[in-house]
Amino acid sequence: MERFSVKKPFTVLVAVIAVIVLGIVSFTKMPLDLLPELSLPYLMVLTSYPGASPEKVRKEISEPMENALGTVSNVENVYSENFSMVQLEFVDGTNMDSAMVKVSSAVDQLSGNLPETAAHPTILELSMNMLATAYVGVEREGYDIYELSDYVERTLLPYMERQEGVASVSAIG
Repeated sequence: MERFSVKKPFTVLVAVIAVIVLGIVSFTKMPLDLLPELSLPYLMVLTSYPGASPEKVRKEISEPMENALGTVSNVENVYSENFSMVQLEFVDGTNMDSAMVKVSSAVDQLSGNLPETAAHPTILELSMNMLATAYVGVEREGYDIYELSDYVERTLLPYMERQEGVASVSAIG
């Protein structure tokens, strides 16, 4: 390599300049995003069944829902929880609008077989915009847990929801 560099200095100089120019062009054309647009291939079907035990929810809602939704095309995995949250993971690149229509159709077909006291299933598409942007801890001197919870629910949450650019605020804990 040393011999080549000594014998052909102009070629090495041109190669170095080409690398620098390509680096500058790449750097100036590269977009910078704090939160880039991501398309998550997930849908969730939520069904509440007030007063039912976890076993009853699993047997009467989650299992039939899993069976019905497992037939939707491009579904890679189906997960469910005890309170009947069925999560569908689709193959990357799946058209989520089309998947939403297919899932809605499958849920509508199954709705007649669900228990009468169960609520109508709700279908949610997961997106990066649904993820929490900030978590805030609240503490107030002289307040016990009940007074603090009441203060957060009645005063702090309504104030935060009125702020520009805030989609939703929720309290946990």
